[in-house]
Amino acid sequence: MAPAASRRRARVAIIGSGFSGIAAAIALKKRGIEDFTIFEQSPGLGGTWWHNRYPGAEVDLESHIYSFSFERYDWSRTHAGWQELQGYLEHVARKWDLHRHILFNEKVENVTWSDPNHDYVLSTESGVDHGRFTAVVSAVGFLNIPLYPPFAREQTDYQGALCHTSRWIDGLDMTGKSIGVVGTGSSAVQVVTEAEKMGSEVKIFQLEPNWILPKGSRDFTENERKLNRLAPVYAWRRFKLYTGYDMRQYRASHARSDGRTNRIKREQSLAFMQRELGDRPDLMELVTPTFAYEARRTVVSDTYYAALKSPKVTLVPHGVKGLTRTGAVDANGDEHDLDIIILATGFDAANYLGNYRVTGENGADLHTQWEGEPEAFLGTMIPGFPNFFMMYGPNTNSIPLVSFYEAQADFTASLIARAAKKGKTKISIRRSAFLIYNDWLQDALRKTVWATTRNYFQAGSGKIVSQWPFSATAYITLTKVLRRPAVKLDN
Repeated sequence: MAPAASRRRARVAIIGSGFSGIAAAIALKKRGIEDFTIFEQSPGLGGTWWHNRYPGAEVDLESHIYSFSFERYDWSRTHAGWQELQGYLEHVARKWDLHRHILFNEKVENVTWSDPNHDYVLSTESGVDHGRFTAVVSAVGFLNIPLYPPFAREQTDYQGALCHTSRWIDGLDMTGKSIGVVGTGSSAVQVVTEAEKMGSEVKIFQLEPNWILPKGSRDFTENERKLNRLAPVYAWRRFKLYTGYDMRQYRASHARSDGRTNRIKREQSLAFMQRELGDRPDLMELVTPTFAYEARRTVVSDTYYAALKSPKVTLVPHGVKGLTRTGAVDANGDEHDLDIIILATGFDAANYLGNYRVTGENGADLHTQWEGEPEAFLGTMIPGFPNFFMMYGPNTNSIPLVSFYEAQADFTASLIARAAKKGKTKISIRRSAFLIYNDWLQDALRKTVWATTRNYFQAGSGKIVSQWPFSATAYITLTKVLRRPAVKLDN
């Protein structure tokens, strides 16, 4: 028993101040827990939307659904750009008085559990003693460690500007420049559109093409914005979007090759390709994927195919194998002179919590326990690591993301509050619940198209570690139904 800890009120550390960190903080406030500190390694809040500031950066989901259900906003576009999303998060943080809880430029390095005290100590880069915390909420997500290709991992002779999309060089001007874009994923298609407008030439280095659907992104009209300011209209539009995504993902219809949603979306993608590039059979051949629809992240863009047809744009059907002083060498051995090289190469997605170390009961190291295959109960809790919760953890990547954040925040805050109310000092997931849940989930995931090809959803072993295969409602229901039988509170 930990008598000193049992009499102490909840004191919580939240790591990260993006969407999920803000969701966790507000959920704690709603439960009456005000003693929490948010550790943010960057100079400002926002997480993804603080770092991803490249030209054209925009969310793939509609603004009304990529926002908190309890915080409306006067959105200017159907799909918000990074500046507007950053503004929204600042607005929410101010309204809920979160800034006084945030420590900026404070990078967490270690999270260590104390067996005698039943609490955690966090060590940070600054070396400041932050005291002890009864619980820790990790809100760092999983798309946060930029993945650099081999040719860009060490010092090179390249004299131009080289940057990853999530580490954009402040003030970098593409006007009149020869630009190389490495990759063809979601961030790549956005930056290509802007590069085509501004640059003198754009070369896209493609390893493999992706399935693409039109996005339907546009500015709202003034009349639409007036209507959106009405609470019932706003709620109705959000509800329609939520229900639409829920129906598409019912019984993993979107992620099974025989699923109705999967078949419909594949046909729509092919029709879009034909409509945009039907007069360019050379490009059609280069951009048609050979893997199953949805087996990798499907890209949404209204403008990418049109940009490909620009005389300024060249689609190079090879990756980059090296850099020269003046540009890049592709896998075919051809050299390309480039003023700017943009790495749209994604993230080390399977490396959950890769920015810091977590030590649990009996000195157990979380990454050693995972052995390269991250897993958790509902993506939030791991046996042997009591009072430690994850937001957007393993196997919770799905649509609509913010609905998942809210469910995870409520799950976490409710358990922390219940433990405090009952005078309990230790919140643990039952190992049996953890094993049964993950066996069931992996069995479902093996039947999806995600298991048919290599993608960033998988660990090195091929195990799918990021995706949730069903609807948001199914997940939210489980967080409510399972929280009491699966979790135990002890002293």
